[in-house]
Amino acid sequence: MNELPIETVNQEAFLPFGDIIEKTNSNKKLTINQGTTIRHSEISKLNLNTNNGESYISIFSGEPRKFPIEIKILEKHPLATQTFLPIQNFDWLVVVAEEKNNAPNLESLRCFKINSEFGVTYRTNVWHHPLLVLKKQDFWIVDRINNKESNNENLIEFNFNENDYAYINLNT
Repeated sequence: MNELPIETVNQEAFLPFGDIIEKTNSNKKLTINQGTTIRHSEISKLNLNTNNGESYISIFSGEPRKFPIEIKILEKHPLATQTFLPIQNFDWLVVVAEEKNNAPNLESLRCFKINSEFGVTYRTNVWHHPLLVLKKQDFWIVDRINNKESNNENLIEFNFNENDYAYINLNT
């Protein structure tokens, strides 16, 4: 198994995979509500209403995994973006990979530590690991749901061969 280093995230490093949601990444800054509120606008563009899907906000409650964390599956959403916004003030991890021949390029695997004040939006078709938390943690999720689909058209999973597993260890 290959150990994935944990990188500190910034918008430039994460850009191939999506957006970091933080105030400094807004495209517009407006004063609203009679001068009492700053709107940090257009931080992350969403794509949710494809193929009869609807936009919803959900809450995911994540449980920490045992360390070292084995990275042996990735998923992607071919029809829509997916946004994670932490509710509690805990840092968390994101594992992503570029695509090659309609599968994740395992040589491009990257692990980012996400500051508790940031959210992320995965772009459409970005390979990522399911939710990775360091402590029990809840997230607001903004994504596409279509309850009329017999199978989830917006989820493709890729299971690694055992020889390709990677792992994350906080003790290194």
